[in-house]
This record gives sequence, C-alpha cells and structure tokens, in this order.
Amino acid sequence: YALTVEGDSMIEAGILDGDTVIIKKCNTAENGDIVVALVEDSEVTLKKLRRKGASIALEPANPRYKTRIFGPDQVAVQGRLVGLMRTYN
Repeated sequence: YALTVEGDSMIEAGILDGDTVIIKKCNTAENGDIVVALVEDSEVTLKKLRRKGASIALEPANPRYKTRIFGPDQVAVQGRLVGLMRTYN
C-alpha cells in the first residue's frame, strides 16, 4: 500500500514531507527496517525500528527529534518500507 508522508522526521533517510512511501504489509520487521508503526492504538508513524530485549525503539532520521522507547505491547508494526515516490512541481 502507499502512504503520503507528513512531516520531516525522516529527512536524513531521504524521506521528505509530501513523498509517497510504498509499504509492504507485514506485522514483523528486522532491526534497522523503516516501518509503519501503530503506537498505543492512537498514532501511526514512519520510523526506523530497533529492538533491545523487550523494548522497541522508534528512531527518527532527523536530529531535531528524539528516539522514543516503548514496551512490546505498545507498538504494532503495520508494514515495512519498500519504496519511495516523489513528484517535482
């Protein structure tokens, strides 16, 4: 499926506000994958996923934002980034 990116939290990964990301629907991901994550059943975000023990870190690719750490029951992976489309106006 495809999503339109809103915001600048992933700019250092080359993902810009307004880009369309192509997501492969899945509920698991490897460390370092960029994923669509449902956080606490209320927020959807595109971030790099890292696991350490039972904790899940969602890392932005912009130093203006902080890495957020969650318990395993607070984050559900909804898909993994597989592509990016950008239009120029």
